[in-house]
Amino acid sequence: MTNSDNAFDNERSLVKKLDKRLLLFAMFGNLVKTLDNSNLASAFISGMEEELNITGIQYNWMSVLFMIGYLLMQIPSNIMLSKLRPSVYLSCLEVIWCILTIAMACAQNVKTVYLIRLLLGLSEAGFYPGIVFLIGTWYTKRELGKRLALLTIFGSLGSGLSGVIQAIMLKTLDGVFGISGWRWMFLFDALVTATLALFGYFALPDYPFNTPWLSKSESQLATRRMEEEKGYSTTSTSKITIKSFFQHLLGNKYLGLFVVGWASVHIALGAPHVIGIVAKKLGFDAVTSNLLTTPNTLITMGFTLANGFLSDHLRTRIWCILIPCIFGFIGCCMLSAFVQPFGFLYLGFVFADSGLKSTTSIVMTWASEIISPHTEIRAMAIAVMNTSASLMWSWTPLILWPVTDAPYYHTGFTVSVFCILIFIGSMGAIGYISQKTSDPEKTIIVPDDDILFEPLLGRESIETIIR
Repeated sequence: MTNSDNAFDNERSLVKKLDKRLLLFAMFGNLVKTLDNSNLASAFISGMEEELNITGIQYNWMSVLFMIGYLLMQIPSNIMLSKLRPSVYLSCLEVIWCILTIAMACAQNVKTVYLIRLLLGLSEAGFYPGIVFLIGTWYTKRELGKRLALLTIFGSLGSGLSGVIQAIMLKTLDGVFGISGWRWMFLFDALVTATLALFGYFALPDYPFNTPWLSKSESQLATRRMEEEKGYSTTSTSKITIKSFFQHLLGNKYLGLFVVGWASVHIALGAPHVIGIVAKKLGFDAVTSNLLTTPNTLITMGFTLANGFLSDHLRTRIWCILIPCIFGFIGCCMLSAFVQPFGFLYLGFVFADSGLKSTTSIVMTWASEIISPHTEIRAMAIAVMNTSASLMWSWTPLILWPVTDAPYYHTGFTVSVFCILIFIGSMGAIGYISQKTSDPEKTIIVPDDDILFEPLLGRESIETIIR
């Protein structure tokens, strides 16, 4: 066996180890996070509204307070993550999250829910930008797209499972020990979160230079992989001054466009999130309204996985963003027109959700690749992008998606259409700048990394010519 064969096998072994630890935690962590966020809507249409006497836009204030907490903590959390051990920090966040979810199951009035939602926002703020930052620290460009697509897919799965699990709780556990079905949902969520926190503490990596379960040769390989391909400094997390840090961050030619695009697409993603409430207000019962979220979620998962795979395989980001956006645009136009019968309206929800959500992992992959080679700047940039989305969700539930506007949500659906156009414009501008300032194209031969799909595709690798 040649040295190049040995090097390739060693790299595959390292990536497999990362997939079994980092990627597994990331996927199920995002599933539980989205499950928890979706549970509020599922609980609202499953008895919470009546039991806690929720009136007017009190439900929307629950979402807003969560986003205020999320907004306040997102940037500080990513700063701390870049300085602390991710395995400890992210696991501690999961423990806090678990405790607060149990408290949510015990809430007896609206004011208590307000407080818990604010604290949940503070505790959840660090997970998504933190895990994206950590994945970007360990995986190369040819590996990143698929893995962030899987991260997004499991988030979609969490959203879909919320309705299914809530329907099961209503059918089987509602009233058991005097506990309502919607409360059992939060208790189930807390149990899964506690398990995840324990797994994360022992399984998550930190950085290539200080992960205890890596051998010395694996640590050196991980460091070399990232420094050769991306130029990331992985031997230390503090090699840039504060002044230089802000100069690099504020002067970045891509960050502003990514922030505008990321905020716009997340405003538009509010459209498919109200499907359960729309269904209930149109006369469907609670169980059916919950279950209607599942087919939409499964389709979105398929689109997201296919888009992430294509993005890596074709070595393009921009076209795997713009083309799905066309479907999202058509879907939001159908929702804005509130097309009937309901089957056509449901198709609009499917187009909007699958078209828009399948782009989010590609956008984050692209941002991780091109914003900056510096660890701290990259961590902060990802946090800034997610903060921009959180900032939008601090007011959109009150202005665009108040339950008093259900089922038509004309303002929300119409604004979503225009936000998609802004998103397309900002991504197109990034693609133009990137192409204009990039080095002349070269032909590079690299092994095709498909070990995620090895059980299906076999161990044989092929050599792909990338232009």
